[in-house]
Amino acid sequence: MTQSTHDFAAPAKAQIDAMIRATTIASDGMTKLFELNSRTAREVLEEITGTIQAVTSAKDPADLRTLMSKGMKPDLEKSQAYAKTVYEQISATQAELLGLVEAQMAEMNKQFASTLDNAFKSAPAGSEAFVSAVKSAMTSANQAYETSMQTLKDAGSTITAGVTNVQPAKRKAA
Repeated sequence: MTQSTHDFAAPAKAQIDAMIRATTIASDGMTKLFELNSRTAREVLEEITGTIQAVTSAKDPADLRTLMSKGMKPDLEKSQAYAKTVYEQISATQAELLGLVEAQMAEMNKQFASTLDNAFKSAPAGSEAFVSAVKSAMTSANQAYETSMQTLKDAGSTITAGVTNVQPAKRKAA
């Protein structure tokens, strides 16, 4: 049995491509979070600047007291929206990485099954029970993996549904 250099290089190239893709996905996710944080910091700075300008232009103590109490209240709706956006971005990145891992696992299983089939074709007579046991173990392992992945996806969907259904708290009028 002779194998070409391509046969040996193809799996390594596929793994390198997968690592590059995973790094790109993670980098894109980090970039989006950085942009969100930069935008949020800029908005907070603008709000603080506006509040300071309003405080310095207050004409009497009543105006100052009103501005200070208004400026000191945390903006819960904005905080919830920010947290939701961060969660959604992390979830999207995680889903992309999970898809990549699933594709890699499927390809690895396919190659492993092909290799085993080729090995079993040349197995000596009388090894049918062993071949059957190995195939059964492989099927069971694949089913366990698929069940685990489905459980993880279901848990992620449940958490995502909980996060996306959270409604911003309505503030009471002052």
